[in-house]
Amino acid sequence: MKRVATVVAVLIVVLYVVAIFLPIDPVERRPGTRLSGDLAVDQQTDWGFLEGRTRAWVETRTRYLVPHSITVSAWADVGKLYVGCRECDTKVWPRQVARDDRVRVKIGDSIYERRAIRITDPDERADVLGPAAGRPGFAVFRMDPR
Repeated sequence: MKRVATVVAVLIVVLYVVAIFLPIDPVERRPGTRLSGDLAVDQQTDWGFLEGRTRAWVETRTRYLVPHSITVSAWADVGKLYVGCRECDTKVWPRQVARDDRVRVKIGDSIYERRAIRITDPDERADVLGPAAGRPGFAVFRMDPR
């Protein structure tokens, strides 16, 4: 019995270490771990290449060291990158961002290291969201360079 417990404990430790380093991209509503891909050469990018809303992926830091990544909708406005969040108070990733705002954003095959800043100023929200600024439960994050 002691041998079985040791094997199970070792297996759990190995799986935990693998989960920390193995990239598993999120798919639709299924979250992932570390994002796969290469860091963008130009981290101070001009977001003008984005046309309208686009699918992106955001990786946050967790307390237990296994990265958490999710699929989001992103857009550029006046040279800044934004990410929206519906029903934000019910989701895990905004709480992780509130604790540690360092995130990685994947657009296409490139990964950008950013700081996720939740926009709470009503005037800035109105500028970015327009009529949707007053919708309850909807949040928007500005992805600033680190």
